[in-house]
Amino acid sequence: MLSTILCQILALSWWQLCMVNAYWLMASNNILTTQRLDPIVNPGQVSTHVHSVLGGSAFGPCINTITLQGSNCTSVPVQQDKSNYWYPDGSFTSVSGNAVMYVLVPVSFSYYLFDDSSNSTMAFPNDFRMLSGDTTLRTLNASSFAQQAVTFLCLQFSGTSNRYNELPVGVRCPAGIRSQINFPSCWDGKNVDSPDHKSHVAFLSTGPDNGTCDDPQYPITLPRIFMEVYWITQDFDNQRDQALTPSQPFVFANGDPTGYGYHADFMNGWEDGVLQKAISGCNCNPYGDPTCCVDAGIFSFNQTSQCYISETVDELVLGNLSTLPGANPVQAPCFESYIATSTPAILAPIYTYTTSTASASAQLPSGTVVTSAYTIQTAQTAVGTCIWKGAASRSWNAHICFRVAVILVVSLWFLL
Repeated sequence: MLSTILCQILALSWWQLCMVNAYWLMASNNILTTQRLDPIVNPGQVSTHVHSVLGGSAFGPCINTITLQGSNCTSVPVQQDKSNYWYPDGSFTSVSGNAVMYVLVPVSFSYYLFDDSSNSTMAFPNDFRMLSGDTTLRTLNASSFAQQAVTFLCLQFSGTSNRYNELPVGVRCPAGIRSQINFPSCWDGKNVDSPDHKSHVAFLSTGPDNGTCDDPQYPITLPRIFMEVYWITQDFDNQRDQALTPSQPFVFANGDPTGYGYHADFMNGWEDGVLQKAISGCNCNPYGDPTCCVDAGIFSFNQTSQCYISETVDELVLGNLSTLPGANPVQAPCFESYIATSTPAILAPIYTYTTSTASASAQLPSGTVVTSAYTIQTAQTAVGTCIWKGAASRSWNAHICFRVAVILVVSLWFLL
């Protein structure tokens, strides 16, 4: 099955690869952590929703390039890439009669794409960070490059895999659903961040995956990060008719059942000088195989090493949940005011593992409470009426209620 998936990935992505001179691709070795943290949008705080995180083990509520470069390990194969990538998380939960929990393990791939012309592409500077996508969106503006950057594939084992701007509605995807996101690749050359984490960068001149950086406000070309995450949604096909919305039973961790609010974040943690050497010299294989870059001594590549960290936020985010973490209601096509009534405890120190707790023979150590959980009454900013609201949005037993929550959290870095 994995070989079939890989063949589809290469075939379906080839149209993108024709737009660049050089690239390499990699599958992430594992998810570093899944919890409610977002050090770009909510630095030093518990995030509003859950993310899955890839990359350097120094990830936490507050990070920068220097701290990430000091990571003990990384969950991506390029060992000199201690960057962090995160995106809305991926676990399914269902309840029907007796509680049954299904865990969705995504297969993730990442691309670094760039022009191999001399001095045409610049590596990310230290402390560079950016966001692609908008968690608040529930409708499509087809002319927006930012929204064109987010797509979904309904994967087939044979035949055509159709592409959508939203989570596929009214169709079953025999080989699963693949979320895809491009990051902006034009930079203003001055700011490593901006208040909205987007204004210091821009998409290419003719779309998120083609064109040039010809806007004088964004003259610097950066490597284009393209991230794909494969979700094993087909495991739930025989239970879809029990869902509250059988036509599309999945929802992201931010309460988005449409997919328009899909997003991902990147924080640069590359070791000094390595990415620029890769841009200049890692163009030796036309099929994205990074082995030749390893042979050239540009970076090391390990597809078997594992890297995990213990939790910072003391909160259950996977399994049978009565609400989405952070009390996020399912919201489409608009928003509703709601209150997250509590903030979970914060744990420290953070431990680094080279094996997961699931495979360990004994419980691995975790931090102790340094900030206690507390009750809050702060309404989240929202207006409108939701498709499910109030008690109904949190009920898990209407009809034999089967609710599938795809808590797709970000980090990206499953870049092919």
